[in-house]
Amino acid sequence: MRNRTLTLMTALMVLACLAAPLAAQTAAKPAAKAKPVDMKKLIAEIVGDWDFTFQGQTMTIQFTEQAGKLMAAPVGETPEEIKPVAGKPLCFDITVAASGQYYEIQFARDDKGVLNKCVMTVAGMAAEGTKVIK
Repeated sequence: MRNRTLTLMTALMVLACLAAPLAAQTAAKPAAKAKPVDMKKLIAEIVGDWDFTFQGQTMTIQFTEQAGKLMAAPVGETPEEIKPVAGKPLCFDITVAASGQYYEIQFARDDKGVLNKCVMTVAGMAAEGTKVIK
């Protein structure tokens, strides 16, 4: 039993010695700079109707552009500005003026790079959305 413990401890020490230089190399590499997001292009990709489904119900949210800002609202309601979240390229948020509810809206691209999926989160509940193609 003692030999087995000694062998295990030796193996762990060898692994730790091998891992330390690799961890130092990984930490030393500078992070790749993400290129800045072209907001005009991103807004143009988002603009349109998106259908969100939650608990069997579907709601259409219209995303529009006004004076270079991304606006959103359910069909027939007054649009409000949704703002980009710093450090999260396809993430926006809004606190709705009328209700005070905070929404986080995360867009996603498919494997072809097309922006066609979205998750809207409010009060810990998430609704998935897809862009309506006309």
